[in-house]
Amino acid sequence: MLKPPALPPQALLAGKIAVGISWLVGFAGFLLADAGSTFHTLGIALLAFLIGSHALELVIYAAFLKAAKASSADYAQVFLFGIFHSGGMTPPKA
Repeated sequence: MLKPPALPPQALLAGKIAVGISWLVGFAGFLLADAGSTFHTLGIALLAFLIGSHALELVIYAAFLKAAKASSADYAQVFLFGIFHSGGMTPPKA
C-alpha cells in the first residue's frame, strides 16, 4: 500500500493555503476572464492540472484511504487539497 508522506502541521496549512489560492486563480481565469485571453487559457490549464493530479492521488492512495477509514469528507478534501490533506491523516496500523 502506497502511503502519502507524513507532513508537519505547518506544511499542511501552508500547502492547503497555496492549493486553495491555486483553485481560486484557476476559477477566476476560467469564469471571469474573456474567452481566448491568456488568463482564461491559464485558468483552464490550472484547473485541468489540479483536477487531473488530485484525481490521480485519489487513485494512488485509494488503499491507504480505505485502510484509514476515510469519510466522504476526507475523500473530498483529498480531491481539493491532495497530499496536503492525506499527508495529515493517521496512517492505518500495520
